[in-house]
Amino acid sequence: MVNKKKLIFISGTGRSGTHLVGRSISSHPDITPRIEAPETFGLVTRIATTQDIAFPLKTFLFKTLLKYRLTKIFKNSDNHILEKSHPSLWLVDFLFKTYKDSKFIFVYRDLEPTVSSMLEHKGVRTWYNRLPQNKSNRFLGINKQNVNEFDTYNIEEKCALRWKSHCDEIFRLKEKYPEQIFVLKYDDFLTNPDKFLEEISGFLDIPNTYTPETFKIESLDKWKNKLSKDQLDKIRNAVK
Repeated sequence: MVNKKKLIFISGTGRSGTHLVGRSISSHPDITPRIEAPETFGLVTRIATTQDIAFPLKTFLFKTLLKYRLTKIFKNSDNHILEKSHPSLWLVDFLFKTYKDSKFIFVYRDLEPTVSSMLEHKGVRTWYNRLPQNKSNRFLGINKQNVNEFDTYNIEEKCALRWKSHCDEIFRLKEKYPEQIFVLKYDDFLTNPDKFLEEISGFLDIPNTYTPETFKIESLDKWKNKLSKDQLDKIRNAVK
């Protein structure tokens, strides 16, 4: 049993390596992993994707249910709990208010590899069919500046704006909660895991006794062979 257990949230931009980072940190003997666990992942995703457009009461009820489930899970564990649900980025203020000693680790990648992965992932692309595109929604990157044109953008531009919205939120929150948030660039972690696992140990105040899997760093440049020049131009111009 750990001395003072804590909730550790793994979040990020999506398609940025949160799974691998979550598994690596969960290899610690004092951490119980919950990688997109069904009791909470669906709720987190529902809140994150609809809180800007849903009735406030509905969002409040979903948050209350999430709090109940997380509290029960945490109470029944002797270990730290790692909750990997990447849309939790959009619930940080609520989660810090509810669990004051919790920690967040945000994972991000550069624009091009993230969008390349988004374009390959059917689940990511379906959000543009499932959610209205004529209402501001931070999860999709729709704001008051682009809400009237967003529906006319191509898929590359939409994914790029979603990436930008998530990255902006990551660094806004890091400035607001500097002691409770660790920001990690996936590519750096993959190429030098020992360095960053040592830093994460200090951040979480736990011993550095991880046993992570072997990483395939050659995967970092796959996007370069998948995006055309036309796609790259659309992606880069969208966030200028």
